[in-house]
Amino acid sequence: MKTQIEIKQFIVGNLNNRCYLIIKNNKAVLIDAGECFNLVLSFVDERKIKLCGVILTHGHFDHACTAKKFQELNIPIYIHKNDADKLYTDNNLGRQFDCEFENLHADYLIEEGSLKIDDFDFYILHTPGHSKGGISIVIENHIFVGDTIFENGYGRVDLYDGDFSELKESIRKLKKYKNEKYLFYYGH
Repeated sequence: MKTQIEIKQFIVGNLNNRCYLIIKNNKAVLIDAGECFNLVLSFVDERKIKLCGVILTHGHFDHACTAKKFQELNIPIYIHKNDADKLYTDNNLGRQFDCEFENLHADYLIEEGSLKIDDFDFYILHTPGHSKGGISIVIENHIFVGDTIFENGYGRVDLYDGDFSELKESIRKLKKYKNEKYLFYYGH
C-alpha cells in the first residue's frame, strides 16, 4: 500500500513566505528555507522525523536565507543549476531588501526531470521567469510553484534576471496541471 504524504506549511518572515515540509514514513524534505529554521527543527524533533533534504524553488533570499543553517546540520541543499549563483553572490537580492544572507554552495544542482531524495519521488519542472532557475516541484498530486505564480497572479519579473517572456512560457507549462487533480502551493 502506497503511503500518502503529509504537508506541513510554515508562513514566515516579513514577506509571509511559505515553506513546506513534505513528510512520509517519518522522513521529510523541506521546500524552501525562508526564516523557518527554528520552526522546522522544533517540528521534526518533536515528531522524531528525519529531514533528508531542502529543495529551493529559486535562490532569492526570502526562499533561501536559512539554507546554510540546514546545510551545517548535514542536510543537503538542492537548487536548479541556473540559480546556484544566487546562493553565493548578491544576486539573491538580500542586500537590496536589507537582509543578511549566509553564502553557501548547494550540494546538488538540479535540472528538469525526476529527482529522488530518500523515499520521495519528485518531478522538477524548470519554470523560469521570476528567476532564471525557478522551478516547480511535483509530488503525487501536489505542485509547489515557488514564486512563478500566486493564487491571484504571478511572480515579479522586475528583479535581477526576471523575464516576462520566460514567465509566460512557464505559466503555459503549469496550465496542464491546473485541474481538480493537482493542488497548487504558492511561495507567498
